[in-house]
Amino acid sequence: MGVRHWAILVALPIGGPVWGQLPTCTVPTWSACDLAFDLEAGENPVGVELHGEFRSAKRTLLIRAFRDGDRRYVLRFAPTEPGEWAYRLTSSLKRFDGQLGKATATDSDSPGFVKVANVHHFAWEGTNKQHLWMATAIENFTTIPRSDFDNAVTQRSAEKFTHLRVTIAKDADLREAAERVRAINARGIVADIVLGGIPAGLASDRLERERYMTDIAARFSALNITWMGAPAFENIPNGKAIVKDAGTLLAKLDPYNHPRTSMAETTSAALVGDQWMNLLSYGTPDPNVGGVEHQFYAMPAVNTGIQSERDLWNATMNGQYPASGSGKYMTVWFDFMSGNRYWELEPYFDVDGGRAVALEDVEYIVYVEKPGPVELTVEDHGYDVAWINPSTGERIKAKGYKGKHFTGEPPDKSHDWVLQVSREGHKEGMLKSWKFESRRVPIQEIETNPKNMPFEVEQPDGDISMKISPRYSLKIVRPTRATRELLVEWTGEVVLDGEGFRVAGTGREGTLHVPASIVHRLPGTLSVRVSILNANGKAYAIDKVYRLGP
Repeated sequence: MGVRHWAILVALPIGGPVWGQLPTCTVPTWSACDLAFDLEAGENPVGVELHGEFRSAKRTLLIRAFRDGDRRYVLRFAPTEPGEWAYRLTSSLKRFDGQLGKATATDSDSPGFVKVANVHHFAWEGTNKQHLWMATAIENFTTIPRSDFDNAVTQRSAEKFTHLRVTIAKDADLREAAERVRAINARGIVADIVLGGIPAGLASDRLERERYMTDIAARFSALNITWMGAPAFENIPNGKAIVKDAGTLLAKLDPYNHPRTSMAETTSAALVGDQWMNLLSYGTPDPNVGGVEHQFYAMPAVNTGIQSERDLWNATMNGQYPASGSGKYMTVWFDFMSGNRYWELEPYFDVDGGRAVALEDVEYIVYVEKPGPVELTVEDHGYDVAWINPSTGERIKAKGYKGKHFTGEPPDKSHDWVLQVSREGHKEGMLKSWKFESRRVPIQEIETNPKNMPFEVEQPDGDISMKISPRYSLKIVRPTRATRELLVEWTGEVVLDGEGFRVAGTGREGTLHVPASIVHRLPGTLSVRVSILNANGKAYAIDKVYRLGP
């Protein structure tokens, strides 16, 4: 049956015996329904292929069936708009192949699935409204008693988490995993899925990996999820190749195009060049990593390395969303950010005494980790000023300010503070004529021309040995006000060995650590990149090549 013929059939009034022969369902939009197909006697359940092409007036979704039990296959489908959806089967079983069925979607108040938006942020697909990502993990996701699991979800919901990260272990009961993901979704929470069972061999496991990813995508894509890849890809032998294979399959097999990344001890940015990710994941709140890379990659980022209030706010100033942490300080963060235009905030550098994010001309948020004087350049308007205790949420309103150069100090020096300088009336007016983007997000052009570089690599200054970690140092050759504070990331990569780069050092100087996992053969060639962000937010990159020996 050709595409044109199929289109004509869909346009016909739905009815008649051909439609009644197949399973159907009626569900709210963005909710999954299961269409079950039982095999008959004599039909071999091994290797059955069954696809459903679901069509509405605006969209087509190709859904693959998964095997559920010994003699049943299931198409798990979530309609993305209300109305009637027709589906046509493609199958290795002749009695299913070419058959037509239908499903019905009713209106719901669900905002839809999460998508990446506005360069570094997120939105709900169904409404195109902003989405505030705040996640933490549930350990032993499928093995803890169901009552304990339900209590954990209830608690995290009360703490206002919008995402819960769960790991599907190698031998997990996938039916139970899906039911628990549904339970998370029922609370209005997104499940961030880490795949702990990806077959990790290269050529020998390629077919097995494809089967595994096909089954996973068929079971979970219709649920409200994101894909968090493998646990810390840096620790997997040939990790970059393995997650590239798995991620590329997900990009192909997931008809809903959920956000995709992989967990990382430090940064998943080493995987960007493989072109299957649309989301960055960090395992450290270090500004030398996240703050620098925010200027290099046009992707949103989440951070799973948050373990304290200070980690949380430094990650926020890096331009990242929190994906770990627990306690009152997380709820305080959520309540505070919910009142801001967080989906437009970007790191801001015209500040002394703290780190900032801002939507220029509208609001400026400064994290003052070490209490002291703060100087902040703003657009010339009148502003409301407040100091917020990030531990308790206590808000201390200060005298309003009008001008271009705000100066102030926290109410006391007993703890860290968050300063908010904002045009609250203007923010309210912006919401009346609501737009997701009130400005275009600037994408910085990285300076790589040596003639324009006020820095040079002083060390290492010769060959590098794997046995002796060398010193590294960055020299400022033309000191200016902009070079008074620097964020510096040092990465190393053996390009021919294909493992991608790893963070080998941070800051202006230290000891370079080249992980043995990125080196397959010695001697080799080590490519070192020094990525620099000056006090004004200008980004630079210096590339050096070294001979790498035993």
